[in-house]
Amino acid sequence: MVRKVAIYCRVSTLDQTVDNQLIELRDHFSKMGWEITREYSDEGLSGTLSRDKRPALNSLIKDAYRKRFDAVVCWDISRIGRSMKELVLFLSDMKDRDIGIVSVRQGFDTSTTMGEMMFQFVGILSAWEREMIRERTIAGLERAKSEGKTLGRRKVTNDTMTAKIIELRNDKKSIRAIASEVGVSVGTVSKTLKVA
Repeated sequence: MVRKVAIYCRVSTLDQTVDNQLIELRDHFSKMGWEITREYSDEGLSGTLSRDKRPALNSLIKDAYRKRFDAVVCWDISRIGRSMKELVLFLSDMKDRDIGIVSVRQGFDTSTTMGEMMFQFVGILSAWEREMIRERTIAGLERAKSEGKTLGRRKVTNDTMTAKIIELRNDKKSIRAIASEVGVSVGTVSKTLKVA
């Protein structure tokens, strides 16, 4: 019997893409002979957010309740979440519905006893890694502030930059492309275009 699986991908920022994850996952499926029932992607959303703030994950969970697939496959367990609480809740929900979780990068499948143990272990490491990154980021920001550095991207401070943003938008460039070219944030571009 062919295993029916759902793909879940996530990236934390809008300037990232899930394409690399999808390429590797689709290749894995073709080798395994699995049938992809649906692909779910949350883009620009942190792994620390709860499921109700991640629309694709929320939709995946609802479809799991309807037994639309036998397993959820992700590239890395951190894509499902970086909060141990959310990972354990997700594992419990899937286990209650007899749905396995497969992580291609870590090479485990929770439909096996060893795979379930690995899921929990990797989840603990993922949560620990998130806390370490957070602590290093805070320390770096505090050091930069103490050295008198201005934090964040530069703001649109002159008419020339505003004109450039408007010109690029009139040329049908995306907000993300404009932000990259001008060297400001996506939010700054959006605000500038609203005011202009």
